[in-house]
Amino acid sequence: IANHLMSKNIPSPSGKQIWRTSTIESILTNEKYKGSAILQKKFTIDFLQKKMKVNEGEVPQYKVEESHPAIIQPEEWELVQLEMKRRKTLGKHHNSLSPFSAKIICGDCGEFYGSKVWHSNSKYKRTIWQCNNKFKGENKCRTPHLYEQDIQKLFMKAFSKLLSDRTTLIDDCELMCQTLLNLKELEVKSKELIEEMNVVSELVKKLINENSTNSINQDEYIEKYDGYTNRFNKAKGQYTKLQKTIEQRKLKADILREFIRDISELDTLPIEFNEKLWYSIIDTVTVYEDERLVFRFKNGIKVKELLQGVYYKSNNAMDD
Repeated sequence: IANHLMSKNIPSPSGKQIWRTSTIESILTNEKYKGSAILQKKFTIDFLQKKMKVNEGEVPQYKVEESHPAIIQPEEWELVQLEMKRRKTLGKHHNSLSPFSAKIICGDCGEFYGSKVWHSNSKYKRTIWQCNNKFKGENKCRTPHLYEQDIQKLFMKAFSKLLSDRTTLIDDCELMCQTLLNLKELEVKSKELIEEMNVVSELVKKLINENSTNSINQDEYIEKYDGYTNRFNKAKGQYTKLQKTIEQRKLKADILREFIRDISELDTLPIEFNEKLWYSIIDTVTVYEDERLVFRFKNGIKVKELLQGVYYKSNNAMDD
C-alpha cells in the first residue's frame, strides 16, 4: 500500500513523500474511520501541570459506536482487522499480488504455495504454483505443483458441488448466523464486568484522594491500592476476553452474511473462473501428496477434488 501511494505521488498525512508502514497500519486500525470513538485513551495524572498518561487499564475506557459519520462501512473495517490479525499470526511475509496468494497450503509442511514462472523468455512461458518450502531442508515436500488453469478449473468444480442444493446451503448458513449472534448471555456478563471496573475505579480515586489530603499509613495505602489494582485487572482481563469472543462471533457472522449474499445473487453458475467470487467465498485450499485438493469455503464446508487423470493411492485418501 505504501509503495502504491508513493508511486501515485500521494503525500502522507504529514505532507511527506515517504509513506511508512506504521502510518498505513495506524490508518487501517483507526476506529474513527468507521464512525466509532474510544474515550479515555489517555487520562490526566497531574491536574496542575496537566500531565497526561496513556491509559493502560488504570481507568475504564468507553467505546462509542456511531459517534460520528463513517467513511468506511463498519463491517468492512472489522474484516480488515480480522485479516491483519490473521496475517500477523502467520509469522511470515507474503504478498497479495495474486488471488491465490496466501490461500493455497501445502499438505506436507503447512507452508503457503508461491508462484514461479517457467520458460519466462520463450513462447512456452507458464506460471506454476508450488510449496515455498519444496526445495528447502532435508525432507522435500512431495506435494505437486499446480498450473493456474488447473486451480481455476477445480475451484469451479468444487463450487458447483457446493451449490448442488443452494436452498439448504443458505438455510444452514443463516442458522449458523443466528447462533453466532445469540450474544445476550455474553453481553449481560460484559455489563456486569463494566460495572465492577467502574466501582473499583471509584475506589481507587477515593483512595488516592484520601492519601493526598490525609496522613495515612503508606504500607496500608500500598496494600489497598495493589488489592484494587488486582481486582480491576482481573475484571478487565475477563472483559477483554469476552469482548474478543463477541467480536470474533460477529466477524464470523459478517463473513457468513457476505457468503450468503454472494451465493444468493448468483442467477446461474459462472462458466468461467471469477476472481471476485474466489475472494468472497474461498478460505483456503490444501494440496496433498496424492494430488488431492481440499477447498475450504468460508462457511466451513470442505469439498475435495483431484487433479485430472490422477487416482487416489489408498482407501483412506479421502480422509482429511
